[in-house]
Amino acid sequence: LHLARQVPAATYQQTADQFGLGQHLAKMAEESLLEKKLQELGLESTPEEFKESLPAPVKRRVEALEELQEKHEEIEAQFRKERAELEAKYEKLYAPLYVERSEIVAGTKAVGDADPEDKGIPEFWETVLLKSDVTAELIKDKDLDVLSYLTDIKSESILEEGLPRGFRLSFSFRENPYFTNTVLTKAYLMLPEDDGVLEKAEGTKIEWKAGKDVTIKIMKKKPKKGGKPDAKPQIKTEKVDSFFNFFSPPDVPGEDEEVDEEQMEELQALIEADYEVGATIREKLIPNAVRWYTGEAIEDEPFEFGGFDEDDEDEEGMDEDEEGEDDDDEDDSPPPKKGGKKGGKGGKAGEQPPECKQQ
Repeated sequence: LHLARQVPAATYQQTADQFGLGQHLAKMAEESLLEKKLQELGLESTPEEFKESLPAPVKRRVEALEELQEKHEEIEAQFRKERAELEAKYEKLYAPLYVERSEIVAGTKAVGDADPEDKGIPEFWETVLLKSDVTAELIKDKDLDVLSYLTDIKSESILEEGLPRGFRLSFSFRENPYFTNTVLTKAYLMLPEDDGVLEKAEGTKIEWKAGKDVTIKIMKKKPKKGGKPDAKPQIKTEKVDSFFNFFSPPDVPGEDEEVDEEQMEELQALIEADYEVGATIREKLIPNAVRWYTGEAIEDEPFEFGGFDEDDEDEEGMDEDEEGEDDDDEDDSPPPKKGGKKGGKGGKAGEQPPECKQQ
């Protein structure tokens, strides 16, 4: 009978440490091989310099591939042009249907023997937006009454020299107590050389009436005790979540602005989310509005409404309509920074952000 020999705990720890060190050294070796390979691929050289570094036979074959690529791009350009023409043709065919739909919704066209005083479909477009999870996520409590004045949503292609440059959404509102605009627009412009890459988005400046801007919170701070008796309360504004922020797309920094990778990632996430909303409205909601209104078009996955609106909660000692005291340290702290174009460490902001392709 042989008794098992007890191994000291320190020996186990030493073995584990050696194993971890081995893994670390292997990883370092792997990274060094990868870095060497990347250097060989000429990532820091220009395309011309890289081609010149190739063996003569390989260079000739690459040049042959480039000729094929140029022919492919010519065919692709023709495809894009013809596709834009086809889309424009069908937009004209759809247009009368959308006009008639707008008239029925607004009540300017009677259907059947309806009561003359009972016109239109109240809150039609608000209901459509609420039944799509993509747009419902943007809608907050204070947006609901504003959206009840929405009468129509339209989409049109943007063409330049016969080639697609993106699309424009138009939101029509009847006279309301919130803003003076009758139409709010949002345009998505793609790069001229590639309609699958978003260049920028532009939105209408909303002309809010006094005290009616639902995208901000107004906070009042009472003068401190013991201060001047005639001191007036300080008023601050803070941006809050709202569907109407959709018309103020993320700002893209200029070419001379330096931004870090974290800011670039945040900007990219904002751009992608914003484009998803626009594409959903154009491709799903506008063509199938009545099916969204009735709920027929709702997708099978679980649906969640915009959710609980924390911004509408009364903050301690602070409210939109009531005076209160706030904490100087908290209120004076800067808001989180928004993203910018990627420049890397010490890089510039003029680089093209990652593709935001239409789904």
